[in-house]
Amino acid sequence: MTASSAADASRIHAWLAARTVWQRRGLAFLAGAVATLGHAPFQLTPFFIIAITALIWLLDGAASQPKKIMRAAALGWFFGLGHLTTGLYWISSAFLVDSEAWGPLWGIPAVFGLAGGLAFFFALGCALAMPLWTRDVRRLPLFAVCLFASEWLRGHLFGGFPWMLPGYVWTPGEPISQLASVVGIYGLSLLTLLIAAAPAAVADGAMSAGRRFAPILAGALLVGMTWGWGAQRLSRAPLELPGALPIVRVADSGLSQSEKWEGRPDQEWRVLQRFLDVSGDPETSDAAIVVWPEGAIPVVSFFMLDNPNFLDALGRGLGDRVLITGLTRYEARPEGVVYFNSAAVIDGVSGVARLSQVSDKHRLVPFGEFIPLWSLVSNFNIAPLQRIGAGFEAGPMPSRLVVPDAPPALTLICYEAIFPGLTPRGAERPGWLVSVTNDAWFGDRRWFTGPWQHYAMARYRSIEEGLPMARAASGGFSAIVDSFGQEVVSTRDGRLFAEAQLPPAIVETALARWGNILLPLLVVLIAGLRFLPASFLAKGRKP
Repeated sequence: MTASSAADASRIHAWLAARTVWQRRGLAFLAGAVATLGHAPFQLTPFFIIAITALIWLLDGAASQPKKIMRAAALGWFFGLGHLTTGLYWISSAFLVDSEAWGPLWGIPAVFGLAGGLAFFFALGCALAMPLWTRDVRRLPLFAVCLFASEWLRGHLFGGFPWMLPGYVWTPGEPISQLASVVGIYGLSLLTLLIAAAPAAVADGAMSAGRRFAPILAGALLVGMTWGWGAQRLSRAPLELPGALPIVRVADSGLSQSEKWEGRPDQEWRVLQRFLDVSGDPETSDAAIVVWPEGAIPVVSFFMLDNPNFLDALGRGLGDRVLITGLTRYEARPEGVVYFNSAAVIDGVSGVARLSQVSDKHRLVPFGEFIPLWSLVSNFNIAPLQRIGAGFEAGPMPSRLVVPDAPPALTLICYEAIFPGLTPRGAERPGWLVSVTNDAWFGDRRWFTGPWQHYAMARYRSIEEGLPMARAASGGFSAIVDSFGQEVVSTRDGRLFAEAQLPPAIVETALARWGNILLPLLVVLIAGLRFLPASFLAKGRKP
C-alpha cells in the first residue's frame, strides 16, 4: 500500500490489509455465501448488501497492490464460488434419483464444478473494474456496471444461466419488484448492485462524514421512491375478476422423482390415475382448464400419445375440460428418431381426448437434457439425467397456443421460466403464461432451496410481461399468479392442487412494449458517474 493510500485508509481497510492473501480470499468466499441469503427462500436483502459491501472493501485492497487485476479476479472468483455453491447445492439431488447410473457422490463434484465454472463471470466483473478503480465514491457505480456486465454475460453466453441474478433479492410481487415491468430483471439487477455498493463509501477515510454517507442516503432514496411507485402500481390491481375468464386448476401427482420412474410395466397407468385423482371429478369440478407439470407421465413402456387406450382413459377422466400438460414426444426423421420435451393442449370433448397443439421446449438444460458437443463425448458413455438417448432436440422460440374458452397462452417449460424476453410482443402477445416444470429434480423443498428459487424467478416473468401465470410444478410450488407477480393461490399448504379463476392480463408493460430499450441508457448513465471530475469530490475531503 502506498503512503497516500495508507493515509486514506479506514480501520476496515487497515484490518483487511493485515490479512494474508488466502485469508482475504476466504473472506470473499464467506461474503459470497452470505449474499445467498438475499435470495429465495430467505429474501434477506440486507445480507446481500452486506456481502457486496465487503467485496468492494476487499477490492479496495487489491487495487493498491501489484498485479491488481489478477488479485481482483481471484477475489471475484472466490466470491462467486461461495455464492454459487451455497445457492446451487440443490443440483446434487438430481444425481440421487438415478444413482445406479451416475452414483450418488457425483453430485458433490457437479456442484463445485458448475459453481467454479460460473464463478469466472464474477472474476471477470471484478477484473474489469480494476483499470478504472478509484479511492473515492466513483468506484461504486464502476463496480455496479462491471459486475452487471459479467452477470449479463452469464445469462447469455453458452446458452445462458441467469439463475440468482442480483435483482431477484427483492421478493416477487412486492413493491420494489414491480420495477422489473419497466427495466426488466437485468435493469433491476444493475440498480440493485448500485444500491448494494453504496454502504462501502462509509470506509472512505479521507472523505468527510457527509460525503461518506451521501451514497447511502441516495440509495435509500432510490429504494424509497421505487417502493412508493411499486405500491401505487399494486394498488391498481383489480379487486374483482371479470366473469369471462376460466377457472384453472394446477395439479401434481405427489410422487417423488424416483417413485414416478419406478420400472413397473403399469407405471404410466399408475401415475395417470394419481393425476386424474387430483384433477377432480369432471362432473363436479369448477375448473375448465387443468394444468399438469413437465413430463407428467413417465416414458417407461410407451409414449403417452402413441397409446389409444391411454388417451381414452385420459378423456374419460377429463370429461369436457382442457388439459395443458408437459410430455415427451418423438419424431422419426431420415437421420433417426429425435425426442422433444414438450407441452401440449389436449381437448376433452364428450369424453374423447384430442391433441390440439404442441409446443416444444426451446431452452434445454445442458447435461440435464442434452450433452454439449455430443459427437465428441458420446464415446465416454455419458448420458443426460433425463436418460433419453443423446437427449432432447431443441424446439423453436415459444409461440402462443390457442386454448379453448380461454385467452391464447404461452407455455414456458421448466428452465425456460428463468429467461426473460421469450414472450412474443405486439399482436402475438398471449393472454397468460403457463409454466410446467419438474422441480422434483431440485430436491425436497423442505431441505433444498432450488424449488423456492425457481418459483420466485418464474413470478418475475409475470411482472415483466403484465400477464398472469398458471404454474404446475412436480415437487415444487404449483400456483396461480396474477399479472403483478402476486400469488393468488398455491400449494404451499401441502395440497397437491391449487385452483382459482385466471386473473386478467393488464395492458402491456413498458418492458413488454419496448423491450430492453431503457437498459443501455441506464448502463450509460450509471457508468458516466465514474467519470465525474475528481475536483467534484475534493471539497468533501477532510482537511
